[in-house]
Amino acid sequence: MQKQAVLFVVRSYSRTGALPIRFRQIAGFLAGQFSVHVLELTHHREDTRVENGVTIHSLEYSRPGKIFNPEKSWTVTGKTGSARYAGSLAVIKRLIRGLLFPDSAVTEAVNLRREVLRLTGEYRFSTVVLSAFPFSVLLCAKSLRGRTDTRIILDVGDPFYKNSTNGYFRDLLARRFEARHLKFIDRLVVSSEAVRQHYLANYSFLTPEKVRTVAMGITESLLPASEPESATGAERSPDGPFRLVYAGQLYRKMREPFELYSAVSVLNREEGKAVSLRMYGSFSSEFSAGFEHAEGIEFMGPVAHGGIARVYRSADALVFIDNAYGLQTPGKIFEVAFVQKPVLFIADRDQSPALAFVRGLNNIIVVKNSAESIAGAVREIMTMNPVYPSAEKVREFLWEKRAEEYSKILNELAVE
Repeated sequence: MQKQAVLFVVRSYSRTGALPIRFRQIAGFLAGQFSVHVLELTHHREDTRVENGVTIHSLEYSRPGKIFNPEKSWTVTGKTGSARYAGSLAVIKRLIRGLLFPDSAVTEAVNLRREVLRLTGEYRFSTVVLSAFPFSVLLCAKSLRGRTDTRIILDVGDPFYKNSTNGYFRDLLARRFEARHLKFIDRLVVSSEAVRQHYLANYSFLTPEKVRTVAMGITESLLPASEPESATGAERSPDGPFRLVYAGQLYRKMREPFELYSAVSVLNREEGKAVSLRMYGSFSSEFSAGFEHAEGIEFMGPVAHGGIARVYRSADALVFIDNAYGLQTPGKIFEVAFVQKPVLFIADRDQSPALAFVRGLNNIIVVKNSAESIAGAVREIMTMNPVYPSAEKVREFLWEKRAEEYSKILNELAVE
């Protein structure tokens, strides 16, 4: 029996980040059951290759697209490995966000739509999955509905309407945009129940059966080698500092580390409270400027997803900084919650999807985003006896399980 052919349209499938990791993991597991293809945008020459059983087609950005969607050029400098970001790129991106609608990828909408239709005609995809962000991919839905009989899924992290980055007028345009184009899809897949309820509340034509949740997941490499349900606290090397690790992105006004830096400085001024903080990630110089030589703080640069388990296991405790606003559940919370380390959860608000997820987990200390509160929480973590989730519970969040949820949706659509 011939496998169903499925196309995932994911702008940055081969790069780092939460969405690329999500789709690489899900697509890899689905490849055993489906003929899985991916279409991604690239700044380099177009090609077709097979990785992990997935056929990847690349579409080169147009000249305007390369200007409005510049490739990130990260460099790692200095003894501590501090990440330096081309400052002009950050300015350009902010300007673009205000000028182009629905987003900077709209420059590629015509070429992307043409390529999606071409590949669908050639490979006879039963389902095309459009990954938003960027929301420009949703412009493909109308053409697919009118010219093919393929089923269409839109996979969304944060919603476009009521997105915290929108201004008032942009939000009105976002609502009209989503209302118009969501009518062409067969399923809307979201990453959290909060986002699901948002869509059901704001678009009456979306039924509960049509909006499904497939949350973020974790890789099996993050599972503990043994399966103890409790431990006697983070082991600290006899003569070394207490090791904190943060790995992820940082965003101005949404996910800032400055109070964390101040807390580390406070602790290192106390007798017997030596603390080191290692910051892993590709973030701009605004988050490291002035702290490159601060005692106990190191900027390590980006780490490949395959190496994240090693980084986490080198820590005495992990740091998670929650989003200050928005409905999306950061994928990092699934990783840090289940890696069998104490977790310092820094929150800028009293309620969020990530906070709802960690309630009841005894290895996580939730604290307000202030230096005094963070320092107090680190002191508590140094002496805590955390109880970790069982291996059986952790396995429920593996990417393999998320792929099974996606498989059910794809099979449902195949018989409708």
